[in-house]
Amino acid sequence: MDYRLPELKLEQDWGTQREEWLRLAEDCLYGRAPEGVRGEGKVLQSKVLWNGQVLREVVRIDYGAGAFDAVIYAPVAPGVYPAVTWNQFSRRDWRKCPYKEAVRRGYILAGFDREQVMQDKAGGRSPAQEAYPGFDWGAVRVWAWAQSLLADYLLTREDVDRDKLVCTGFSRGGKAALACGIFDERYSVCAPVCSGAGGCGCFRYLGDRDGFCQDVKKVESLGRIGSKFPYWWTKDFAHWWPTPDPTQMGLEQEFPFDSHTLKALVAPRRLFSIEGTDDAWSNPRGSALTWRAAQPAFDKLGGENLIHYHAGGHRFDREDWRVLLDYCDKVFRGIEPAEELGNCPF
Repeated sequence: MDYRLPELKLEQDWGTQREEWLRLAEDCLYGRAPEGVRGEGKVLQSKVLWNGQVLREVVRIDYGAGAFDAVIYAPVAPGVYPAVTWNQFSRRDWRKCPYKEAVRRGYILAGFDREQVMQDKAGGRSPAQEAYPGFDWGAVRVWAWAQSLLADYLLTREDVDRDKLVCTGFSRGGKAALACGIFDERYSVCAPVCSGAGGCGCFRYLGDRDGFCQDVKKVESLGRIGSKFPYWWTKDFAHWWPTPDPTQMGLEQEFPFDSHTLKALVAPRRLFSIEGTDDAWSNPRGSALTWRAAQPAFDKLGGENLIHYHAGGHRFDREDWRVLLDYCDKVFRGIEPAEELGNCPF
């Protein structure tokens, strides 16, 4: 089989073409979100930690018809700092993040439990969808939208560098982080981690470290995310898996785009995707394929398209955080990392 993706056609004004691709992504995958809604923050708790070096705040982000809470760690020392937003799994993620080190290195970290805006289960409650019922958005778009509302608040703070915002997330949160970076151009760096199908993976071609296999029992596929998690996407996404059996391939070859198109929508900003060499479910070989296929957009438009593989499986741990912060140090401060960033074994 010839494992190549459709070539990206960059033949017209990018502003016009970008809008066309955004509408296509909304129509076929994400659904549409309300526009003109802004997040306003109110500090609920504030405490200085670690010998007076770190400020920890709980901030309520109000979007008019609803709200969610974010936890923010920031340096106490006066200054203007890059800020990293992070859509999290419920109550589990801070212990995997070296937040003390991040603040010491001069970063603000702002994380929130994404299930406050939409529960991660079929038929689950979504305060955001209830507040704005006239939209066809799925959970991935809802979570990405909330990450943008968090940016609204951060950009009102005097200690945040408005030109140095980063969005990240892991697994299904990586799918949301990519969507956030696509739709919110205020983010200068988009950093999805092990995001798989509907993220930085690939619909058309599935593979693990040993090669392409087209085996949907090993690798997350369009049919898997469509049949098991239909609430992640717009309802029209269902058209592309007509078979009731999620262990079969669907209409991937007819789907009007693949993840290289989504990645191209981040240009001319920076996309830094983190993958695992042994993370078969997230399609590490397909992620490499879409990385290469997206590069012509960055060559023409600018920005950077970098992929980095950790040895091992499906995770976002302290070492991955250090790699991400090393990348941000290089981009924002010109500090060269001790170890090379960006690698692709496939």
